[in-house]
Amino acid sequence: MSGKRGLALRRISGHCTVTAQKVMAWYLLDPQGWSFRPDGVREQLIVDGADVLSQLAKREVHLRVTTRPYPVAKWARDHDANAPAPLPAWSKHLTTDQHRLASLSMADKEVYLGVEIPSRSPLLKALGSIGDSLSDSLGGAISQREVTALEKQVRATDELMSSPGLEAAPATPRQLEWLLHRSCSLGLPAPLTLGGVTDEAWDPDDLGEFTDRVNWFATPYGRTIRVVGEHDDRRIERHVCVLSVGRMTDLDIPPGIPWMQRTDELPFPVEWSGRILVEDAAKVGAAMRRNIQKIRAQANHYELEHHEPAPGALERQASRALAVEDEISMGLSGLSTRTTGWYRIAVSGATEDEAIDRASLVRKMYAPQITIARPQDQYAVAREFIPGERLGSTAYRRRMPVTTLAAAVPAATATVGDRVGIHLGQTSGTSARVVTWEPWLATEREEESGLAVLCAGLGGGKSTAGGNIIYRTVIQGVPWTVLDPSGRLTALTQLPELEPYSRAVDLLDAAPGSLSTYRVIAEPDRKHYADEASWRAAMEQAKDTRRLLTSSVMRAMLPKQLQEHVLSEVALMRAVGAVPANAWSSCDQVVTALADLNRGPHGEPTGDAELARHAGYMADFLREAAKTSHGRLIFPAGRPAGENGFEPLLTVYSLRGLALPDESTRGGEDLDERLSMCVMYLAAWLTQRGMYFGDVHARKGIFIDEAWALSTFSSGRRFIDRAARDSRKHNTRVLMASQNPADLLKLDLANLCSAAFIGRLTGEDAQRDALRFIPGIRDGLGYEQIFGTLSRPSRDGLRGPREFVFSDGSGGIERIRMDLSAHPNLLEALNTTAAPDKARNRVERANTPVDAPGQTDGAYAEGLDESDERVSA
Repeated sequence: MSGKRGLALRRISGHCTVTAQKVMAWYLLDPQGWSFRPDGVREQLIVDGADVLSQLAKREVHLRVTTRPYPVAKWARDHDANAPAPLPAWSKHLTTDQHRLASLSMADKEVYLGVEIPSRSPLLKALGSIGDSLSDSLGGAISQREVTALEKQVRATDELMSSPGLEAAPATPRQLEWLLHRSCSLGLPAPLTLGGVTDEAWDPDDLGEFTDRVNWFATPYGRTIRVVGEHDDRRIERHVCVLSVGRMTDLDIPPGIPWMQRTDELPFPVEWSGRILVEDAAKVGAAMRRNIQKIRAQANHYELEHHEPAPGALERQASRALAVEDEISMGLSGLSTRTTGWYRIAVSGATEDEAIDRASLVRKMYAPQITIARPQDQYAVAREFIPGERLGSTAYRRRMPVTTLAAAVPAATATVGDRVGIHLGQTSGTSARVVTWEPWLATEREEESGLAVLCAGLGGGKSTAGGNIIYRTVIQGVPWTVLDPSGRLTALTQLPELEPYSRAVDLLDAAPGSLSTYRVIAEPDRKHYADEASWRAAMEQAKDTRRLLTSSVMRAMLPKQLQEHVLSEVALMRAVGAVPANAWSSCDQVVTALADLNRGPHGEPTGDAELARHAGYMADFLREAAKTSHGRLIFPAGRPAGENGFEPLLTVYSLRGLALPDESTRGGEDLDERLSMCVMYLAAWLTQRGMYFGDVHARKGIFIDEAWALSTFSSGRRFIDRAARDSRKHNTRVLMASQNPADLLKLDLANLCSAAFIGRLTGEDAQRDALRFIPGIRDGLGYEQIFGTLSRPSRDGLRGPREFVFSDGSGGIERIRMDLSAHPNLLEALNTTAAPDKARNRVERANTPVDAPGQTDGAYAEGLDESDERVSA
């Protein structure tokens, strides 16, 4: 049997569809985040949605869930325009990313809701039979007053649908056109027949565009229908299997996963159609009372006439009917409203067997709580997906409270990131969605701190995540300064496309004085300040920071007995105060001031002899410390490492060979360990200098691994305060990485950061601490265990792409999987299990020469426009 029946639609005007029987206004629901939201927030979302639906009593509602291909071409154009100063390799990089996204066949879920607009039957007949607009004369059959009344009802419905819980907006003509094409071309790749119309009205003769190039073929009692369409003279065929929601057990509210969102986990697109009637409370109450009377009559038949006990099923039915009747009669809100509905699910495949197999997966997903059945008349129930078509079958009618319907939360999806920034990967929770992120959105638009944390245990993928962000933004032309103690990220500087613009510095081999406590604090640049007063205030603040940093670092070098002695702080305070806090001062001057403390110009004692003696001990010890390999980096005056006139885009400071103490031996008696901590701390301050160079408004990036070292110093909090304040002022994204969340919490980062990447953590305390970086989530709700399931090794002990819980700073929180598969050379370079020299050799062999410098206009692939993006069915 071939299906070529015309549409029931007679007219489309604005966001309204008109048939001979009714007018329905269509709305697009706002996507709702669900993952990592407290139960209280979820419950309120369901209650708000139920409250809106309850106000649609006596109206028919058509729920349609469809998909739209991820706008790869638009993302590429916006991403290209967002790149500040692309490198020559940018064009190839962006085209590669674009083809990768197009190959994923990922789609965004779109949820439409059609709401019946009550009106008089003569008005509907006239609107369904003539082609004039609502404001035109309707042949004299309808008065202007009735037309105006209809428009008022539409506006009232618009206002209701925008309420919290649904947050729906009237569908634009383009969106409504998309829905009609997706419904008429059910199961086919999209778009097949999408045109370029943007008008608010469709003439009846134009509605044939939705059906003329698509044919449906059905066999009586067949398992599927066959949908055949044409595109660019190519014949495309899909088999569609339509399922219906059957019996349902009582569902928990709020559920772990909303019952309509479960299909988002499937690796193929799924379409939903729900035809719902919101019942009148009085009518439902009367029906319940009639049912109660019938049940009592049946019970009396058993007990009075035959003197037999009534079946327990009758008692259970009576109790349920009484409960429903009581809710309706005593309910003080619309949450007691009942609904009647038919819920259909459509899956498709290239062959009938593939469609049936996918239908079987849907059944297994919902079993045993919800029964999923396959109606016999596939053609009739498939047409229900088309707006305006009548109900094809009354079988599988489901009656449920409005709260159960609202608990479906059809608009729930993975919402994280943006549509402009770098491609990080895909969500890996309940929905598979593309994740892109603009790291400087927080500082440029939202006026928030640029601080972000990256926390994961051993093998959790900190280097992979940090390196991925750095690489993708450096190739855009954004300068980065990186502190990577292990030196793994120096492989980025060896990639051919970045090598001419990069510099790797091993600080342990740097010139003496490279980590002077005075030089690592950048001198404020006058041009970065609006007036002389603010600049001078910044100069004084820099001097205060130098004094505090010098005192903190030199005290950390001392043995524990000297650190805790009451005179040590007094002596350091006086000695540091005696040295000018300029960028060219040195710790040697402080040691000299300690030795000369409380002595006159000729060496005679002038004050406290005990303080002078104690200061002498400190000076002797620090002189010996200055002779060590680590001490020579700190004590003499010198220029910061790497200052040779070359201004690279990417600077990576490494400390390979630096032995950092573990958590149990921090602050021990070993001088080498204490000096190692000081070197690490000062290297972090040196890295932070990168935000002060260049245009204050230009984008910049800083990455600091092993940030836990900051928490061991008294001035570590000053470092974080400065990073938070100045990152916003200087438009800098600062990434702080550490294995242990507790160390970052000591720095109060949870209250200052604007984004977070939390990877695999196995310790219970670490998992609980990590939740502090996820806004709105408190411990004890069961989210802690999620961190232990990230990047889970396979049976052979290997781990695939690294996973993180990503909080984007704009309210989006999702589980994501980093995707570097489009750039195997980058993935190889970030492979921390390979030796750096071997990694470099593999990268050099795999890479091709860098493109010659030139213009980057048109970096995105023009061929991948919206009409060529496909959703694999």
